[in-house]
Amino acid sequence: MRMNTRMRTPRRWRRASRRGIAEIIGAVMLVALTLVAGVILWEFHITTPAAYPSVSFIIRSGGSNPVWGDPTDCQPSGYSLSGYPLSTSALGTWDSKWDTQCDGTPTPTSPLTGNFSTLNSSQIIISAFSPGYISLSDIEFTFICNNASNAGGTTILVQGTLGSMSWFPKYTSEPSSGAPTLGYCGSFDAGGYGGGAYSTYYNRLGLFIPLNEGETGLAVGDTFVLYVHNGGWPIDFACILEAAGEGFGSDCHQSSYSASNALPQVDYDDYHGAPPWCFQSLGACTIVLSYIGTPSTVLATIPVYALAPPTGA
Repeated sequence: MRMNTRMRTPRRWRRASRRGIAEIIGAVMLVALTLVAGVILWEFHITTPAAYPSVSFIIRSGGSNPVWGDPTDCQPSGYSLSGYPLSTSALGTWDSKWDTQCDGTPTPTSPLTGNFSTLNSSQIIISAFSPGYISLSDIEFTFICNNASNAGGTTILVQGTLGSMSWFPKYTSEPSSGAPTLGYCGSFDAGGYGGGAYSTYYNRLGLFIPLNEGETGLAVGDTFVLYVHNGGWPIDFACILEAAGEGFGSDCHQSSYSASNALPQVDYDDYHGAPPWCFQSLGACTIVLSYIGTPSTVLATIPVYALAPPTGA
């Protein structure tokens, strides 16, 4: 009986060992399957595409704005058009005031205070947008001349981001050095009839005025002012400047000019605003506002004709 007992004991031990190993192997495989499943789930993670931004605008037409980009179209405060010509002694005082009020180096605490002559204008005003922050450098303004009635082909008069076109008139003398410059509008030299302004800053056409100075993001109330040349011209004081010794004789087109009869004149040598033929047909000129971030999209396509119907340009 002792021998039978000795022979049974090892068999029981071997059966128990095999069951324990099997349980361990099963647990390891279960962990491995869990890890593989986790990897598969991670690899099949779906990323939703970014939403396109949206911007709403209000267009206000029929107004006027000072021609802030041209100091020759400015007279010092306290003067009126009926007060010219000036005496020789009065010219010196006028010139000194013009230097500081119209063509000085303004600062936020010491702005230009001169009276800039006005020109018809329309305003494109931001009324709503999403998402909550859109960089001004991600919105591009493009003025396209389709040249429906002139030779020369389709051209871009000006193109730039709202960030590069931001300017606070009267508080800085001109736009930043990165601001876009004017090209041609078809065969029309958008600079004007007296030499043009090709490659000069865009503010002969208009300007973008953010609601808050120094802000880099879009805000409700931000406004693009577009000068509309569909009748009327700003007033130029080049002849007064020449009489005062400022050296603007080439801009003074009075045939009988002299210091004793220097008078303000219509500023037909420095053309401001969109060309007249942009208002003669619906497809002549187009403003395109685009979001150039990711994903890019066109925010608005605005026929320039719709901003101010023709009034006898």
